[in-house]
Amino acid sequence: MRIGFDISQTCESKSGTGFWADQLAQALASEDKENIYTLFPWFYDYRPQTIEKATQVTQKNFEKKIVKNFNDDDSTISRLDIIHSNNFRFPKDVSAKKVVTIYDVCFMDCPEYTTEANRLFCYKGTLDSMLFADKIIAISEYTKQRLLHFFPFVDSSKIDVVYCGNRNTLLKEKNNIELVYKCKLEPLEYFLSVGTIEPRKNYSTLLKAYKLYKENCIGEYKKLCIAGGYGWMEENFRQNIEELGLMGDVVVTGYVSDETLANLYRHCYAFIYPTWYEGFGLPVLEAMNFEKPVIASNVTSIPEIVGDAAALCRPEDSTGIARYMDNLENVKFYNEIVEKEKKRIELFSWEKSAKELVEIYSKLVK
Repeated sequence: MRIGFDISQTCESKSGTGFWADQLAQALASEDKENIYTLFPWFYDYRPQTIEKATQVTQKNFEKKIVKNFNDDDSTISRLDIIHSNNFRFPKDVSAKKVVTIYDVCFMDCPEYTTEANRLFCYKGTLDSMLFADKIIAISEYTKQRLLHFFPFVDSSKIDVVYCGNRNTLLKEKNNIELVYKCKLEPLEYFLSVGTIEPRKNYSTLLKAYKLYKENCIGEYKKLCIAGGYGWMEENFRQNIEELGLMGDVVVTGYVSDETLANLYRHCYAFIYPTWYEGFGLPVLEAMNFEKPVIASNVTSIPEIVGDAAALCRPEDSTGIARYMDNLENVKFYNEIVEKEKKRIELFSWEKSAKELVEIYSKLVK
């Protein structure tokens, strides 16, 4: 088979969609030495400003191509058996079998969490995919069920669930405590939360919970670190921190490199993820991979991913989050969560996801 694979979201500062494409491309290279893959840093009508950081795969059955006219008039496109979109874009002008990854339908379930322009873009790509794609890849059973809710005319067999895996590459990053010190943090003396600063991530509730924790903590309290770049609709975020009187206790790092992120995970005390909505929730797996206890929301895909291996509560429950933060001082409670996580993460690997994807490709071509 000849497979075109979208890596456009890996070209700039990667978020969830970029990590999906990056990790799967590398896992496909590890698991599949026979089929021919063409990686596209420019995909359909999306052209990143730079492709220098795009995923690199140096293997004889992989190539990377820039294609300006994304249709069958281009010889690279016309020879493909399958083309796989990973960025809410539907490549309608190609005759190859079309596979599209849909991460979530938050833009429909919770339109208030995003901009009108993004809602329209995601809806168009998703609608075209549901109507015309040969296969939809959902990253959780939750996402699949929400797709079927909004598009009931689609046969459920058209949608396959392929989970995200664990980014073991983060574990391989060098242990460098200096990167933690640069963030004005001390090892094991801070709670960590990771993700783009936008309304969906629910950082406003996290700040309220942290204030309650700080006020009621017996003994020395720990800092809070939020690692993520600024997205949309959070222009007053730093002002909110200041108004809560937390400027000296809350560290906002902005977007960080994998090396810094790995060390923030490695040296944090615990991880908090009070998100309102996730198609999967990759940072939860990453924290579990570093054997850090997780406090997370009990909504959308999160319970499906963590099972009983996390402290779950309602995303609006700042008191409950603060209580869990305090309870983690109990060594027995802390260790019980970590032990459950060790077993849970065995269910997820990019290698497993890659094998499932190759099987899907094969069935489509046959």
